[in-house]
Amino acid sequence: MNYFQFIRQNRIMVMFGIMMTALSSFGQTFLLALYVPYLISDFSLTNSSVSSFYGIATIVSASILPKIGKLIDTVPLKIFTIITTLIFSSSLVLFSLATTWWVIPIAFFGLRLAGQGLYSHIAITSMSRYFEANRGKAISLASLGHPLGQAVLPALILVVIGWVGWRESLWLNAGLVTVFVTLFTLFGVKQRHLQPEDSSEELEATELDKPAKKIRQRDIMRSKEFWLLAPNIFFIPFATTGLFFYQIAIVEFKGWQEGIIAAGLSTYALAAATSIIFAGPMIDRYRARTFFPYYLIPFLIAILGIWLIPNTWSMFVYMIFMGISVGFGNAILAALQVEFFGKKFIGSVRSLFTSMMVLSSAVGPTLYGLILDAGWGWEVVFPVNLALLIPIILQSFRALPLYTRAKWKFKYKRVTGKFKKSGNLPPV
Repeated sequence: MNYFQFIRQNRIMVMFGIMMTALSSFGQTFLLALYVPYLISDFSLTNSSVSSFYGIATIVSASILPKIGKLIDTVPLKIFTIITTLIFSSSLVLFSLATTWWVIPIAFFGLRLAGQGLYSHIAITSMSRYFEANRGKAISLASLGHPLGQAVLPALILVVIGWVGWRESLWLNAGLVTVFVTLFTLFGVKQRHLQPEDSSEELEATELDKPAKKIRQRDIMRSKEFWLLAPNIFFIPFATTGLFFYQIAIVEFKGWQEGIIAAGLSTYALAAATSIIFAGPMIDRYRARTFFPYYLIPFLIAILGIWLIPNTWSMFVYMIFMGISVGFGNAILAALQVEFFGKKFIGSVRSLFTSMMVLSSAVGPTLYGLILDAGWGWEVVFPVNLALLIPIILQSFRALPLYTRAKWKFKYKRVTGKFKKSGNLPPV
């Protein structure tokens, strides 16, 4: 089944997934950062105080998210989505009504929990749960909302702020989220859309995908699969949030004009969206673990490019290769969680990893800021990224299927002639 056939048969769930990930942008760093200058001006705050509020709110939301996120396994999807929307829109309204500084971290907390955390969690969890043979395509299409939001919303929000003011823009954001999500969830998503795909598949496959007993999150954290996935899931939000947070500082370090940032971000969004589209069918055909060790290699090229190449065009090399890694990574990591842990309690599994992603998005800017404030500069930040990235790529090869490893061993023996010396015959 190709994308057109899949969308035609499942257009409601595809629209639901894209809507949730796109609207999660209102709780993401790249949009909330647009309001920072107004907070500093209206509340007489400093950059460090606003970033501290943001970091604390993000860490607290990450600590709570596993407990709340796992409820999607027991609470009906439509009810869970409406409650999350209420939290999200209320936080946007609270943000707009803030008259004292202590309201800001509370609003940040709700936006990070419901927006960045739960909206993305709902979208990808529903795609993982209700689709089997076409899970890769479903996750990829739902993930398109992220680059779509990155490409469209910043410019739109800046126009709205200039038109009606920053507080009033938050009211419009809240209204957009409430109306679109509530109406579509209540009247668009029907019970027939929430039936698992391929429900008539063989019993053996079904049993493999349904754990015999409930998975506790503490058991997930003790498993080898968790520690195989955890470094990868932590790294991309850590690195991308830190790099985007200080994108102006990077441009200044390179000696370029700030205008190149907008073109770079558009290139990034296009590369991420393209790689997401390609990832879906590849995952459905070969499984996610087959590609797991390779998707971070473009990120390695991106860091080397922005660090070592002085020319302006290296910005586009940087953004393209980073977008490729992020796009493939979004689809691969989501599908791999189902392959490792099954889909029956995927809400518990995903909420744990989503919490890690939210936490890492707070750690990245903080660590980068400490390095820069210490006077070490980007000549240290980039090598630190490489020092983290290379071991993560190497350990990812442990996830390769056994038949792939066996094939590699056979090819090595055939080339070296070792299977002849050992008396072993090549497989038929």
